[in-house]
Amino acid sequence: MLINTATDLQDAPSSAEHTAFLTNLLNDFIIFDDAPYPEGYDRALVEGDVGYIAPVIRTEWNAGAAAPWGYNNREAIEAALA
Repeated sequence: MLINTATDLQDAPSSAEHTAFLTNLLNDFIIFDDAPYPEGYDRALVEGDVGYIAPVIRTEWNAGAAAPWGYNNREAIEAALA
């Protein structure tokens, strides 16, 4: 199955490929490190090294990847998968 547009996705019959496509959109997260690193921080430092700053990890669902396919939230994708 070839899915190039939101219309293709809407018109696609239920299939393993269709489910996989929606599942990929649902599970697409972006990972951010919000730690306040100073300019010139040596990112090669590891825990236990002098000057090491622990990462502050935050994940967000990638709404920008789902929007072109007609989905504005994860709940809409979950409903399409149900």
